[in-house]
Amino acid sequence: MTKPVRVAFISSSKFPLRRYAMAVFSVAALCFAPWLQADQEGSTPLSNNVVPQFVSIMGLYVDSDNDRGASEGRGIRGAYGRSVTSKWYWETDGFGTILETGDDTMLDFYQLGISTGLSWSLRGRDPAHWTPYLMGMVGATYNDAQPDSRDGIDLTLAAGAGAVTRSLFSNGIRLRAEVRYLYDTYASEQTDWHISAGIEIPLQGARVVERVVYVERVTEVAREVPVMVAIDDPDSDGDGVPDSRDLCPGTLPGARVDATGCIIESQTIALSNVAFELGSDRLTTSSRNALDNIAVSLQSQTDMSIEIAGHTDSQGSVDYNMNLSQQRANAVRQYLISQGVAEEQLTAKGYGPHEPVADNATVSGRAMNRRVEFRISR
Repeated sequence: MTKPVRVAFISSSKFPLRRYAMAVFSVAALCFAPWLQADQEGSTPLSNNVVPQFVSIMGLYVDSDNDRGASEGRGIRGAYGRSVTSKWYWETDGFGTILETGDDTMLDFYQLGISTGLSWSLRGRDPAHWTPYLMGMVGATYNDAQPDSRDGIDLTLAAGAGAVTRSLFSNGIRLRAEVRYLYDTYASEQTDWHISAGIEIPLQGARVVERVVYVERVTEVAREVPVMVAIDDPDSDGDGVPDSRDLCPGTLPGARVDATGCIIESQTIALSNVAFELGSDRLTTSSRNALDNIAVSLQSQTDMSIEIAGHTDSQGSVDYNMNLSQQRANAVRQYLISQGVAEEQLTAKGYGPHEPVADNATVSGRAMNRRVEFRISR
């Protein structure tokens, strides 16, 4: 029988460079974590109350080192991760595997392992895109093998690459797959390949929302049933329904309405004429005038519940942008309440830079991402 040929970097005795490279990669990722908490724009670490987090559950296939006396294995891996910056994530995971010896006279080998380290995601785990990532990990594995004298806990180092898909559902669940090259000190050093695939479940910061087309001014509204408007029967609020048939006058600009002129539930409206002073939550004078008209409209439809959603571009730290978007959403809510809108009708939430509608690499794209939305329900 021809003996399988193994690539050079798997040898543990003749080529120590592989071991040292793995150690430098993984340990450096841990030692330099405080410096990695600031991204290219000089952002600061995220506060605990706004940190995106996730858990993942994956099936695991192991192509094990032949020197173990086992050829392959199968098991499961579970992981928890949290954001350090927009692209860097700290991840801790654990796995359990059964390694098959292929020998009916021997028991299979077992492994239980835990590791922690850093991963870098190309798109910062944006739920609207698939996202490749790289990772470095350090940990420990308990090896239960034959003979029993080899049982024990061994140091492990790992480097790998993988990808997660865009969100599959409104709850943000994504598919995830990865490959890791893992070294451990068991029996004079072993190297294995770990191949995993499964799902990643967001705990915070990965909500998928309806995409909205933004225009400066809405001049027409598509109607399911054409309506002929007489010259002497005006449409004061411009919603496409003449005043004689409009049961809800003063409709919000850009809102979709039914045949009676009342706003249809479950829609998102971008308030393009609401703006703030630079870097603050102070409304401009023109914005307050626009909100005065909106307040009149909301008082005519008190059965609507509205979430006021604040958004920013990606300039600055995620922590700063999350706080600023929440403050701006609160400012709009408080102003509408001061103009007579029922307090229980309005909620405010800041989404920071996590739901862009345009490219943050351009000036015009960042301007579109700095916005306030009304998310309407009943």
